[in-house]
Amino acid sequence: MEIQIAIAKVDRYSSPEQGDQVEVVERPNGGISVILGEGKLNGSRSKFVARKAVHRVLSLLLEGIHDGAASRAVLSALKTEYHGEAEFSLSLLSCDLQSQTIVLTKNNDLPVIMVRKNKGSYTSYEGHDEVDPQLPNVYQFPIEDDFIIIMFSDGVATAGWECSQPLEWNSLMETVLEEQELPVQQLADLILNQAIGQDLGQPHDDMSVVVMQVGKSSGRPIRRLSVSLPF
Repeated sequence: MEIQIAIAKVDRYSSPEQGDQVEVVERPNGGISVILGEGKLNGSRSKFVARKAVHRVLSLLLEGIHDGAASRAVLSALKTEYHGEAEFSLSLLSCDLQSQTIVLTKNNDLPVIMVRKNKGSYTSYEGHDEVDPQLPNVYQFPIEDDFIIIMFSDGVATAGWECSQPLEWNSLMETVLEEQELPVQQLADLILNQAIGQDLGQPHDDMSVVVMQVGKSSGRPIRRLSVSLPF
């Protein structure tokens, strides 16, 4: 089998300050992780907080710390460091070859789309620990062929709200099922463009889409990474 990941993101319209931070890291014991975070400080968007938190999670993963433990450690440290004035929304998606599972870690209620055996579903997957709402919950699914999981930042989840035309999740789910044969980057771009359209072409917030797919191998053990960064 082969793991494919695609990321598509766009900044908030006419705003120099970004809130979303996305990083990809190869796991030391096999597999790959995508970290998606959005930071706020004193209620305002903060690229600095997002970057610091995401890089701290990345560093712990590289040390072999499990996703849940790494996420909880970073979130607790942020709370202490900023005396509760900093907020960090975290979505961490991993294909862990050591445990042979897809691991989803999140401290938010943002929707996640999943396609398994050609059947799709979307749900928020409760993101908050019952004892401490700032700490994340962890979900695990067995790695299997034709598995697609898609996670989003807040800007996608709330697309269209300010224009009184919120994103229709049933319609988006149908689109994913109809277009699941697309290359993962095209699928990510398709979803992002739909969200941008809901905001009439002017995103009210940073938007990020992460698509992970486990499918049949292309035959050669070649690892590829492609990046496109407009400026």
